[in-house]
Amino acid sequence: MIALVRLLPQWIALVIAGTAAESAAADPRLVCYPVMPGDTVTTISVRLTRDSRSWQGAGFQILDPAAARFVPKIAYRHIRPGLQACVAQPLLAGADAVRPGWQMPWWPLILLCSTAAAALLAIQWSLERRKVTLAALQKFGATFISEFERPLIDERGSRSVLRAELALSPDRRSGEVLLAPAEGRRYPNLEDHRTNVEYDVKRVVTLLNDRRFICGPLRARGSWVAIPFRLQPDLREEGGA
Repeated sequence: MIALVRLLPQWIALVIAGTAAESAAADPRLVCYPVMPGDTVTTISVRLTRDSRSWQGAGFQILDPAAARFVPKIAYRHIRPGLQACVAQPLLAGADAVRPGWQMPWWPLILLCSTAAAALLAIQWSLERRKVTLAALQKFGATFISEFERPLIDERGSRSVLRAELALSPDRRSGEVLLAPAEGRRYPNLEDHRTNVEYDVKRVVTLLNDRRFICGPLRARGSWVAIPFRLQPDLREEGGA
């Protein structure tokens, strides 16, 4: 992902260059030819358009493919091989007599680069949002378990008082706290102690007072008590109110 995001400036440069070409040319299609050793803008203008001054117009541009940009006209005195002379098709003199070095279909390129950049930004935003949501769900679930267990702990003993797990679904912005009695214990369970479990769940929710979350009705999953909770869609940032 990081490597792809780093390509965005290069794509943006291509889009800018393509947009400049489209606005500069009388026709949206430019045809480009390689600059040959010894070429000057005058000789290229005569060869391509039969007009020694055509390079002064907007329909004649020198492209630097390596930098993905057009060369300013004030720098035309120093053109070199490796550059491309791009001419709007209406200016060409006998297009069949000169074989183009590179035809530039700008609109598909602009569309492709823009779509790729938008897709990458959307993916990055989605991953960041999922990361924030997962962190919020984990924090709420862990705090819920700790507070539910706190009054049940016997400091004189070393045995666990309950088993606890988290089942999280960040894509659905929801999860479940799963609680079950530790070995040799009967609480919590819904078969014998539903009223007490419901009281403790309400106590924990009131104590946490986290209005971002809504807890659903309890249900039994085998020996486990499942406490569903959902993150409301107004979470803007991790730790937000």
